[in-house]
Amino acid sequence: MQGFLKPYQVEQIKKKYPPGTRIQLDHMEGERDMPDGLQGVVKHIDDQGQLHMAWQNGRSLALIPNADQFHILPPEQQPEENKIRVLVVEPGKSPYAKQIENDYRAMQTLVDGCIEFVPLPELNCHLYCNDEGKLDGLPGNRRLDHGDIICGTFFICADDGEGNDLSLNDEQLRYYTERFREPEHYTDKETHHAEYEIKIMPSASDSIEDVMHMLGLLRDGNDGMER
Repeated sequence: MQGFLKPYQVEQIKKKYPPGTRIQLDHMEGERDMPDGLQGVVKHIDDQGQLHMAWQNGRSLALIPNADQFHILPPEQQPEENKIRVLVVEPGKSPYAKQIENDYRAMQTLVDGCIEFVPLPELNCHLYCNDEGKLDGLPGNRRLDHGDIICGTFFICADDGEGNDLSLNDEQLRYYTERFREPEHYTDKETHHAEYEIKIMPSASDSIEDVMHMLGLLRDGNDGMER
């Protein structure tokens, strides 16, 4: 059992095993489908300090430090084809293709900090950005489809479905180059202090029925109150 970890211990784990770190499993008790020697990639670490993984066998079981046995693969055991083509998107600039080392340290250098994995909805791609971009006050870069604004430089690569980062093919490169072609500009308030207006208090013009709808006490087309 790992037990409860303090916040600083979780932060230490996140720094030691950033997303993209390649891991080899030495032993996981009670899991016959997780053989010793299985390799995988760290996708993210939760608030309990567990490493959520993408394994070669398609499993996604998390690793628990001090319970499971595993180690980071050294650079010499990484694939020989260790460079991938990515699309780099910097604040205020048009995106451009670049060959980078397929290694989390090179990725951290590119985004100037610890990397954060963000899935993208099209063409089996994802992006990596600075996971503390907002906290560090980095400039707003591009807005994603769900409304969040990525701060600081990010880059896009492809995914093989097993958690491995791959080079973008020509179709993927063209699609995301066009998607993020135009630089976007945001104020500091928009980027770092976004507020959402939610109607909570009734106004003077609201009827009794309006108020009851707002509180969830009245169904549409029905004067009865919900249970």
